[in-house]
Amino acid sequence: MRKLSFYASAIILLFAGVLQFAEAQGIIIRTTGRRAPQIQNLRIEKHHVDVSIDNQLATTKIDQVFANPNNMQLEGTYLFPLQDEVAISNFVLYIDGEPVKAELLAKAKAKSIYEGIVRSMQDPALLEYVGTRAFQARVFPIPPNGERRIQLEYSQVIGVDSALARYTYPLSTDKFTNYPVGSLSVSVDLKSKHALKTIYSPSHKVAVNRKDDHRATISYEETNVNVIRDFACYYSLSDKDFGIDLITHRDDPDEDGFFMLLISPKYEIDKKKIIEKDFIFVLDRSGSMKGPKIEQAKKALRFCVENLNDGDRFNLISFNTDVEPFAEELVSVQKERKNALEFIDDITGNGGTNINDALLAAISDPPDSKRPRIVVFLTDGEATVGVTDATQILKNVSGVNGDKSRIFVFGVGYDVNVNLLDKMAEQNGGTRQYVKPKEDLEVAVSSFYTKVSEPVLVNLDLEIENIKTKNLYPQRLPHLFRGSQLTVLGRYVGNGKSKLILHGDINGERKEFSNTAKFPKNESDHHFLPRLWAQRKVAYLVDEVRLNGENKELVDEIVRLSEKYGIMTPYTSFLVTEEQKQNDVLSQRGRTNSLSRMGRSVRAKSAPAPKLSAVRADSTGGVQSVVPSVETSVQESIELQALQTQEQLAETIDAVKQVKNKTFHLKDGVWIDTTHKSETKTTKIEFGSDAYFDLLKKEPDISKYLAIGKHVIVSYKGTSYEIHPAKQPKDEDSD
Repeated sequence: MRKLSFYASAIILLFAGVLQFAEAQGIIIRTTGRRAPQIQNLRIEKHHVDVSIDNQLATTKIDQVFANPNNMQLEGTYLFPLQDEVAISNFVLYIDGEPVKAELLAKAKAKSIYEGIVRSMQDPALLEYVGTRAFQARVFPIPPNGERRIQLEYSQVIGVDSALARYTYPLSTDKFTNYPVGSLSVSVDLKSKHALKTIYSPSHKVAVNRKDDHRATISYEETNVNVIRDFACYYSLSDKDFGIDLITHRDDPDEDGFFMLLISPKYEIDKKKIIEKDFIFVLDRSGSMKGPKIEQAKKALRFCVENLNDGDRFNLISFNTDVEPFAEELVSVQKERKNALEFIDDITGNGGTNINDALLAAISDPPDSKRPRIVVFLTDGEATVGVTDATQILKNVSGVNGDKSRIFVFGVGYDVNVNLLDKMAEQNGGTRQYVKPKEDLEVAVSSFYTKVSEPVLVNLDLEIENIKTKNLYPQRLPHLFRGSQLTVLGRYVGNGKSKLILHGDINGERKEFSNTAKFPKNESDHHFLPRLWAQRKVAYLVDEVRLNGENKELVDEIVRLSEKYGIMTPYTSFLVTEEQKQNDVLSQRGRTNSLSRMGRSVRAKSAPAPKLSAVRADSTGGVQSVVPSVETSVQESIELQALQTQEQLAETIDAVKQVKNKTFHLKDGVWIDTTHKSETKTTKIEFGSDAYFDLLKKEPDISKYLAIGKHVIVSYKGTSYEIHPAKQPKDEDSD
């Protein structure tokens, strides 16, 4: 490689394509003296990943653009770590119209390169590359303030275990660059000769578009984002009417394991098998809804009425001080659709808010036992007319309903009675979703309706034979709809084969669906499960506090789970260093206003809750845990929406990191494993020393934990190791 002038430096563009390795990093290796000018890392302007999976053969195409923000030309080497089963099929890098040559490095040579980088750069994050094959290409020149585009294509066979397949693509870039990725997208085109059931991403909020039972697209897209999680997607293959798939994790055979059940119906359902149902839409038309709110609500109602199935029945109830039903009883869609749309057009906003009488009118008639009755209740305020006491309203509704109708709630704005609406949904088998003033109410309601318009199995009951389970969430299973998916998380005791049985009603007939699965004694894969389960449990406990008031046992359990699994809660404040506090002052001020507005609404209407603290947490999986879902009402707490907002705004400086099955807290500059006890002696090893690399050779799996920093305390296989940085010699050239 040709040497550059005094100002030049070598650039290593480290890029990993598969499985558990970090990727797509631009890193500067200083080869000149300490007096060389400051050189900035490369920026990733574009990172697009297009994946085609056809009957387990996955072809991944990567298109990246790296930008050089420096006023000087740079030279570099592009390295791409590979797993053994991956085959490179295309590499494109043109410089001055000429294709760049590349070579495949053997494991021994690649490992030598990586260890040399770690030693020279003193960068522990590079440990993730040690021990792989590598694809290498020289990149020269990288023009000043210019770009280089790299395209790569590789293929691999996706393994299937018990009809469940997993595709992973490493996406994390935060360890190697301070810049966000300009344009990031992952698109997966999935085809299979066997019917696709479960499609689930534990890492990202993906959009899933099912074209039929054998074809689906999965997409994720963001701009100017700091990427902190690798992309993972699970999908199951089954020609049965229902897919019931099991994922487990159990690092320690002496402790309870974690499991997740993924339950999905066929996408292509005979219309005769779609359960006929009754819908009652209850709309607040009080004075506070006047203007854009009422117009959005009317559009949402029009969408619902226009998309009712021919066999459904429905009614509309609008209310302010008075209650005005569209019809005296449930009516046929085919006969009354046109008249209902005219009724919606005439709705205007004025008067008070009579919530009690409106809901009693919706549930006063006994439901048909063979038809699920769904009440959609939309309001933006508190009860001001008639019965205004929240406790009495809840008592009145529950007394009449008797758990016969499921009530789904939409609260609009910050002035809703959160405590009333939360309990209304919880006590009546529904969910609640809160729509902020600037959010599109029509989109929220129509999206919800699309999910619940075609139920295929109701009144669900789950049975797990031969295995003791506990702490299952959601605790009450919802109806299952066409194209939907139910996830159940829990702990299990013991091990062995089990029959998973799902009971439910289809048009009044009790049906049974089953699958056989194994709960293992030890399962080191699926590291996301413990934290995902803990997030569900914390969400449930926070809801319990908000619905029923605080007690010491609940709060202590929330704090324990929060600290063990690195989950942000209203009761937990993670420690940060003084330097971090100073650096975070401006961003902290910036997020105070948005959080305090939401926090005021929560605290004013609900059980007493502590002030939301300025917490720092890794957000792995956090977004999914609070996204509104038909699956469970637990996750739709407005308090957790506030936490999600805080989490998204707090990603720049983390004091908590989740690595595989471990959580680390940053305290006084040291990353400390939460399983380490302060009284335990540690084996001290200097970062980058021969002893350090000897430990990596002896225990290669420990590299994942040591990659988070130069000063780390980790408990591993019964020993606590303290990795500490080398003492810096005095600078002889300093003044």
